[in-house]
Amino acid sequence: MLIARSRMRDSQGINIRANRSILSRMDDLSWRTLGRDYLYRNPWCAFRVDEVEVPGGAQIEYGVLESGGFAAVVPVTGAGDVVLVRQWRQPLGSFTLELPSGGVDAGEKPERAARRELFEETGYRAEGLEHLVSVHTSTGRSTEVCHLFKCAAVRDERGPRPEPTEFIRVVELPLGKAFQMVSEGGITDAATVLGLLWGTVGGARGVGYTRGTSKTGEP
Repeated sequence: MLIARSRMRDSQGINIRANRSILSRMDDLSWRTLGRDYLYRNPWCAFRVDEVEVPGGAQIEYGVLESGGFAAVVPVTGAGDVVLVRQWRQPLGSFTLELPSGGVDAGEKPERAARRELFEETGYRAEGLEHLVSVHTSTGRSTEVCHLFKCAAVRDERGPRPEPTEFIRVVELPLGKAFQMVSEGGITDAATVLGLLWGTVGGARGVGYTRGTSKTGEP
């Protein structure tokens, strides 16, 4: 009788542990990567196909665009205009109005990239550069992260200095006009829309377009 009860307790313990293990896997719902194949690479991005096992046990292929991320900056002039750039975007087959932005090089701080891209694309220098937020741009397709900044834009006569493949026209708009274009669908770039709204209404911190001490430790 004692042996039977002992066996019953052991059996129940095993069942409890097994159930907990199953529940843990069910609650986690993470995918398991079985293999990875890179189909394309360049200095800015790479495209890979992952072989993964989903929680239900099925195995599928999943395409992922890898990127080192980019920095974008909301530059506002002393007159209260936001400085944007008009450029051709091949995936859309059309021109867009966007914040000055560019890739963050390996080992580079995003704020340095923001300063560089603002100068190269527009000929403005950043004063009071402040980090707003960093966001994933497309969690279902890419590893890309956008680092958003705001600053006061000061004209630098040494610029602009666009790269050979960049054909950019600088467009300065009153903030009210920029917001109107967002609401009417004239500005659709996600980073630009987020930067304009976050920088103006202040996101979660209530910061607006005021000049002050740099949050990056630089003038």
